[in-house]
Amino acid sequence: MTKDASQAQAQAQSRPAKRARTESSHTPSPASTAAPPSASASTPTVQYGLRQPEQQRPSTTPGYLGSTSFSAVFSEHRTDISFEEGTCAPDGVFSKSTDHYRLESGLEVIRFLYRHPVCETLIRKFYAGHLMAAVSVLIIEAILQSIRRIFDELDRAKDTEKHLRDLVQRIFQASAHPLTSHASMTVDEYFASFTDANLRWEVVGLVLATAGIAMMSTADSDPDVQKAAPEPQGAEMLRTQLVEASRTCLLFCATAASVNELLGFYQYNDMLLRTQYYGDTSYAAWRKLGNLTATIYAAGLHQENTRGANCPPFLHQWRKISFAAAFYADKSLSTFVGRPPFINYRYCSISAPLDIRDEDLIAGGEQLSQAMANINGDGWNMKGNTLRGSMLRLRFHVAVLREQALEIALGTFDDEAILRKYNELIQAAQNLWQSCPVYLRHDQYVHNEGNPEPPNITFARRHIYLDYLYTVFLVQRMVAKRTNTGHEALFNTSREVLAIILEVTGERHPGVDVLYYGLPSASTLAFELLRQTQEPGPHPVMPPRPETIRNLSVFVSCLSWVATPGQGNYRTCKAVEKKLSDILDQILDPKPDPQPVQGFLDGNAGGGYPDHDAAGLYSLLNWYNPDSIEFDPFEFPVKDGFLL
Repeated sequence: MTKDASQAQAQAQSRPAKRARTESSHTPSPASTAAPPSASASTPTVQYGLRQPEQQRPSTTPGYLGSTSFSAVFSEHRTDISFEEGTCAPDGVFSKSTDHYRLESGLEVIRFLYRHPVCETLIRKFYAGHLMAAVSVLIIEAILQSIRRIFDELDRAKDTEKHLRDLVQRIFQASAHPLTSHASMTVDEYFASFTDANLRWEVVGLVLATAGIAMMSTADSDPDVQKAAPEPQGAEMLRTQLVEASRTCLLFCATAASVNELLGFYQYNDMLLRTQYYGDTSYAAWRKLGNLTATIYAAGLHQENTRGANCPPFLHQWRKISFAAAFYADKSLSTFVGRPPFINYRYCSISAPLDIRDEDLIAGGEQLSQAMANINGDGWNMKGNTLRGSMLRLRFHVAVLREQALEIALGTFDDEAILRKYNELIQAAQNLWQSCPVYLRHDQYVHNEGNPEPPNITFARRHIYLDYLYTVFLVQRMVAKRTNTGHEALFNTSREVLAIILEVTGERHPGVDVLYYGLPSASTLAFELLRQTQEPGPHPVMPPRPETIRNLSVFVSCLSWVATPGQGNYRTCKAVEKKLSDILDQILDPKPDPQPVQGFLDGNAGGGYPDHDAAGLYSLLNWYNPDSIEFDPFEFPVKDGFLL
């Protein structure tokens, strides 16, 4: 627990014991902070932190088993013999009883959620401003309404603490059983399988992680945040609490009985929260991406036949989106840290989410048939009224291109193979971009001045275009490094990416990722200007000097405010700001005997273009520092927990 958290806990224990739940700063009563009794008379008492032998076993439900699995031959001959795949009892470690340690940890989580209704407010604000949220608003709405009903009943109860304990025990019991589906399942039946009496830890965790993401982009001065956390540093403590609460739920899910699309959605959101809280280079976030990948594979969400097995159309689509979200996140984070991706597209059934509205999916019947009839041969909705579906579909297609770009950038191909693969990828990227509707293309769409569109649509369109351009940039940069050709195309792409980043930052949009998209392009241009400043010409390719210097100066100024103290990328932004400022100073005011740019970039004393590899730009900016690696505190449990 942090120093601030410890101080806040001491303050909390001195406050009045009882407050109305409408105040989001509820605190436990003295009775609740003492050693609590067991959850119920039927629950056996176990020593703190220990489990009974039968509870120590992890869930043995195998999940997806592929064509090389031990049971594959038997599975392929189902019609020849009477055979059922061996599956152990579906009940996991929670089914018989819950040990004291887990019960108390779960109680802290539910108590926190009960006393902070601001979580629901934050989530609703987040969905109002984000078009491409992976989890359907219909799922989120069903969960929020369910939790509100449960907590409203607690408000009317005489013994709130006892009912909270009973609720926690029910959540553990529900989480011990796998989610099931069938082809004729209605959306109400699906929602009922994980809400109300069937509330599960992956659903509670999804709420906490989503609220945490929303909180990370919400100003401390926001009225709802101030009401929920009026104390000094209250907003930062609330962010920490949300991260820790989500971490606790993940621990519970790790020993639950099954993997499913909801767990995939939850792990995806938790990973996003960790990148924002710890920083994109955080090892904690990288490791959780690996856990998300394990869920995707174990649930069979990477295979089309498993995604669509024995489920209604709406669930098939949501499973596709769960896979697509994980696939996109995998490529994005792998790109940022320069590591091979976890999910290999060559082992996956690559089918993009449908360009269709959730409302049409859950309606089924004639309404769904009519919506499907509006989709053209390229998979796009000709009506153009399914913006979320369209954007998620396009983002997934770009992610597939990104993995191919990573193969080129991180692979071990020779120069001839790189040029061939480069040309193939550029052609595929151009074909994809030209085939998608104009209303999705930032470079083609013309705004109607008389009817301005919501900012979230404009932002989503630009965000996907940045993904597209950055994919092209990656392979252009590799070709320039390896073959010393193609610099003009690389600089033009870099200029376009930087210009769009400046557009977005000019609007001070909290969702922009300046480091991810802006830094590589800005650095490429900055080092080229520095090289041309320090070396006599003529230079074969010269980016427009005044425009480039002006845009680089604005970009550096953006780094001073785009991340605030407490955010994961704050220190990285400040370090990069200083490095790029130094480079700009050298460009604008060259020293009499400057050190050649290759000397501190890559040791290349020869002519031509410098090699901006890991020994160059990344060494200069000191991306990797072993002392900055974060370890998951759950591997080293603390007694205090996260609750303030």
